[in-house]
Amino acid sequence: MPIITKLKSQKNRNRVNLYLDHKFAFGLSLNQVVKLGLKTGQELNQGEVEKLLFSSQAEKLYQKTLNFLSYRPRSEKEIKDYLRKNLNKSPQLLRKIQTKIIKKLKKLNLVNDKEFALWWIEQRLSFKPRGKRGLKAELFQKGVDRDIIDSQISQISQISQINSAKKIITKKKKFYQNLAPQKMKQRLFALLARRGFDFDTIKRAIDEETKKE
Repeated sequence: MPIITKLKSQKNRNRVNLYLDHKFAFGLSLNQVVKLGLKTGQELNQGEVEKLLFSSQAEKLYQKTLNFLSYRPRSEKEIKDYLRKNLNKSPQLLRKIQTKIIKKLKKLNLVNDKEFALWWIEQRLSFKPRGKRGLKAELFQKGVDRDIIDSQISQISQISQINSAKKIITKKKKFYQNLAPQKMKQRLFALLARRGFDFDTIKRAIDEETKKE
């Protein structure tokens, strides 16, 4: 059976390199080493080595995932896609590590598709307005369940949608100022339709904004 011949701190003091029979095997977190009571001279059977290797990979990927989450909230699908991309191992190992990490993140409420959908909608309406149809398409692409999408989208009022459309019109109207009024309306209508707004919202927003002139 292989023997632990060295436990050496990495530059990152929270990580430790484990050597088996004088050869580097893999890295572990300091917390794992302490928790498992690993020490030099300790013999490990093959099952224990495989379990440690799995634990090492899972912990390393978990830390990378936390960093991935630090930039902005993510949907569960985004996390799974990230894990798949960063773990070029067997499908069986991938599923085990995915399950372990997702379960841990959910327990910490770091993965919650309902809260993610609400955050995404608020961000879009504040900084990059979209119509309900556009928001539904984006959230569906992020892997959010349809029931969650419908529930969150239903809370957006018609007035809010009209105001969002008006923001876009105000910003873009100057680019069409040399066009004939009808042509300008056509351009604005097409733009808002691409952003996912419905017919009634577009018509009302354009009518109210052009009446100001």
